[in-house]
Amino acid sequence: MKKLLLFLFSTTILLSGSGLLTAQDWVGSEACQQCHSEKYNFWVASGHPYKFTVIENGQPPVYPPEAFNYQVSWMTNLGDGSHTWDDIAGVIGGYGWKSRFVGNDGHIVGTAGSAYSTGLGHNQFNFYGGEDHGWVDYHPGDEKIYNYGCFKCHTTGGDMTGTWLAGVDGLGTFTEGGVGCESCHGPGGDHVNTLSADDIDKVYEFAHQDNSIGGLQIGDDVQTPDPDSDDINFLCGTCHNRSYTSPINSSGGFIKHHEQWDEFVATKHFKEQGMDCSQCHNPHKRVIWDGDGIIMTCGTCHPNQVNHIDHDGDATCLDCHMPFAAKSGTTRGESGFKGDVRSHLVKIIPDTESMFTEDGSAVKDDENRPAALSPAYACLGCHNDDPDDDIPDKTLEDAAEQAAGMHNETSIAERESIEIGIYPNPTFGPTKINFTLPNSEIISLTIYNASGQVVYSLINEVKSAGDQHISWDGNSNTGADITPGYYFVNISSNNFSSVEKLVLVK
Repeated sequence: MKKLLLFLFSTTILLSGSGLLTAQDWVGSEACQQCHSEKYNFWVASGHPYKFTVIENGQPPVYPPEAFNYQVSWMTNLGDGSHTWDDIAGVIGGYGWKSRFVGNDGHIVGTAGSAYSTGLGHNQFNFYGGEDHGWVDYHPGDEKIYNYGCFKCHTTGGDMTGTWLAGVDGLGTFTEGGVGCESCHGPGGDHVNTLSADDIDKVYEFAHQDNSIGGLQIGDDVQTPDPDSDDINFLCGTCHNRSYTSPINSSGGFIKHHEQWDEFVATKHFKEQGMDCSQCHNPHKRVIWDGDGIIMTCGTCHPNQVNHIDHDGDATCLDCHMPFAAKSGTTRGESGFKGDVRSHLVKIIPDTESMFTEDGSAVKDDENRPAALSPAYACLGCHNDDPDDDIPDKTLEDAAEQAAGMHNETSIAERESIEIGIYPNPTFGPTKINFTLPNSEIISLTIYNASGQVVYSLINEVKSAGDQHISWDGNSNTGADITPGYYFVNISSNNFSSVEKLVLVK
């Protein structure tokens, strides 16, 4: 029976832009639970702990109940279908997008050199959004070994020395499967002993041991880790990029996954406003599976744009400005422009040019075209997604033309704003939404969460002039209970569009 060699390091050496730093003891995330139970519980319910799960004693991994991933069918469909959990040393992913499987020999099952389904593929299962997107062949002709170069962003306390898997030399080691508390706050041995805030990093800046440039490139400059700083952008960017260098990497007509940092630092949000990741994200909470990890929305800073949208239906800011222009496991729909990861580029250039370089390896970002989205992804991902979804299909030329005036107040001067009253607010569930119409209107009411997902809608309701009252029971259109958090109520017609914030507590 295999035995996994997981170590707690007392003198782990980590690479820094200013040289070598000697780390203190790594203690594991459970050591944080006693004093930081709320943050720990948020973290457990996020995707970070499940980036890599070590398999012991042939027992399958356990995921939170919201992660609908078809796990019961994995072993009967992996590779040639002959494998059991006793053959598996670990699962990469399995929570939000896809899953791959590491065999007891350290190879990804189904790849060249693997002892299991050698070179056969059928080794990556895609399930974004809880939909069965099927099995694909992940690098069947290449030798793929699960070593430090792979697990450095999937585990905690990674080191290039030693090995995590008995009988397989030279893989490197880690202290905890998944991205644990110490991945972001650094080794906690001293803090556990003293309980002093001076003995733990608020933000653990470090560079991976195989990072040849010693930091992260922004433009022509390389930013290196500063142990005395708390740069959350640097911390997040350490794993949310692919090459540590500036280009926003792409392939096959989509931005590659793990490029959110490269996208973000190319935006005005970073360059001009100096924003950091934690202004929009609660780093301890999830966003997928209807999580409430988004703590600020577009309307917070851009109320005029929210109230002046020349767009029918219930599209949100994220649908257009953070479309699924990136791909982790699969594409979706029929448009050819919809992946499974939201872009963080935000800016849309309303033309018909490609947003990618000629060879398709990166997003354009030069004096001729700054890094930005094309209407192909901002618009056609919905408008050409499904011929039966009641969303009108558009050509790229149509999309570019309409996008150009989307927030132009002069072109939609008649779209005024009305006052929305919400009572109670904060609400425990049943809520009254009040507004006054100057004229008879066909209105739509949409309630969406902080990540831009629509949770409730009334479309094309005929309302007469005067005071109007709409009661909402606090549930989704399907009757499902809605989790506490920040929500936004949008009421719109051809003549106006208004948004009001709603806080749901339970």
